[in-house]
Amino acid sequence: MEKNLVKSAARAIQVLEFFDTVRRASPVAEVADHFGWPHSSTSALMRSLVSLGYLHFEAGSRTYIPSMRVALLGDWLHGPMLSHGKLSQLLEQLNHATGETVVLAAQNGLHSQYLRVLQGTNTLRMHLQIGTLRPLLSSGTGRMLLTQMDDGTIRKLTRKFNLAADAATPINAEDLLRQVSEDRERGYAVSMNQVTPHATLIAMLLPTRPTEKPLAIGIAGLTDRLIANEQKYVSTMREAINTLSE
Repeated sequence: MEKNLVKSAARAIQVLEFFDTVRRASPVAEVADHFGWPHSSTSALMRSLVSLGYLHFEAGSRTYIPSMRVALLGDWLHGPMLSHGKLSQLLEQLNHATGETVVLAAQNGLHSQYLRVLQGTNTLRMHLQIGTLRPLLSSGTGRMLLTQMDDGTIRKLTRKFNLAADAATPINAEDLLRQVSEDRERGYAVSMNQVTPHATLIAMLLPTRPTEKPLAIGIAGLTDRLIANEQKYVSTMREAINTLSE
């Protein structure tokens, strides 16, 4: 965990993300064991979230589940896309159609961060976690987010990355700009064996309004399978994205 994080705040968010992953009521012990936290402090945290109205406690089963307050917390963001569960339906549609792991990502500083993850159902699959950070300048979702930026902004981010990163692995701004231009022209990015060996991710942008933060979706899986199905998956993603405007 990063040093500048307030532990209690981080853990509260992690609890909510845990429920977003398991999608069912859970007892304190399961949450505590999942994160390796003490049961006593986890219980106190979850009772606090109940008092604040973010969790509901089922006395009969002694389990917790997020409340309607959580569901409504961000419903003003990306309004048209989130209405009637359209975005969730899109992610589930891609997950069901491909059997691959599906992610929703947004920029977080010099990273692309996974806001939502639906685990693949194929026998051999990528297992990713909500909150995971990937390099903005080299990951598939990151490169698609870059396609929304002008060249000056991308150069500035590259300089910032090179100052912060290991000097042995600087990124050439002009090479990156050419790659982003190609991604922008074809409408999707492919990140092959960049972050995880033998793994590939195909990413596309979601349609957002100028005032909204850009979002990208990605299909992740074993390199051989994704490359063999690249055009099929790209078509499936485009068809699913088109449903957002219906």
